[in-house]
Amino acid sequence: MTSRARFAILLALLVFIDALLLQLLTTATEAGTLIDRLISLGAGLVAAPILHRIVPAARGQVRQPGFWPLVAVGLALNYGIFAVLASRAPHVQPLVHLGFSWACTLIFGGYGLYRIRRWQN
Repeated sequence: MTSRARFAILLALLVFIDALLLQLLTTATEAGTLIDRLISLGAGLVAAPILHRIVPAARGQVRQPGFWPLVAVGLALNYGIFAVLASRAPHVQPLVHLGFSWACTLIFGGYGLYRIRRWQN
């Protein structure tokens, strides 16, 4: 399995787990949407290393320098966009906010990876 396919599978699983937990938490608990989002994002981040060990890696996979700072900033951006959208439009379903915040995070992360790879070459 190539590293891009593995990354896409892990990312899709992370977004799916995040969305599923957010939906469960918003319907089952009386906590606020922002607290539910923090819990679902945290649970997704706990599940990510577990999934990282389960999904087979390509041989000779190179570690990308600068990847983890990009992930940290992307997650802060993700929660920030969700918080702004949830506070400005509380009548919209939280999953819509989640989808938009993940889309913005993926655009940011894709551009960041492009810049890191371009800078290395």
